[in-house]
Amino acid sequence: MDENIRREDNLKRIEVKIAGMNYVLKTDEDEEYIMKIANYINKKMTEVVANEPQLSTSLSAMLTAFLVADEYFKHLLECDEKLSKVAVESEKYQKEVEEYKEKLKEAEEKLLQQNQDIEKLNEIIQNLNQELEKTKQELEKTKKELDDFINAFDGDR
Repeated sequence: MDENIRREDNLKRIEVKIAGMNYVLKTDEDEEYIMKIANYINKKMTEVVANEPQLSTSLSAMLTAFLVADEYFKHLLECDEKLSKVAVESEKYQKEVEEYKEKLKEAEEKLLQQNQDIEKLNEIIQNLNQELEKTKQELEKTKKELDDFINAFDGDR
């Protein structure tokens, strides 16, 4: 009980007017928010009274509550439908993301393999260049030996 008393001490008292009657509400909500709700209820009640002037205040209030609840549940249903649609779209996009992740992984693996192949080819090229250089040197040596042999042979004649 002490907790309820302390809670009530923290509540604001907000006066609202609905269907010509003043009401004091105790709430911890923002006054602007409460006034917005009260104005909405007042507007709905005014519409009900205008369409059904023979109804008592309590019946008008009950019909207003029913109409507001009807709007609420229709909006709730609409929100649920939108949420379901968003969930389906989200699932679709999540699948696409997973597919792209898999494609990215495959591309990264392919790139890694290609880089390894390039390294191997560069090694082969380097080895071939070394062999070519060695062969050029041997050819130069052989050419020099051949030239020396020819010169020696020509010198003997």
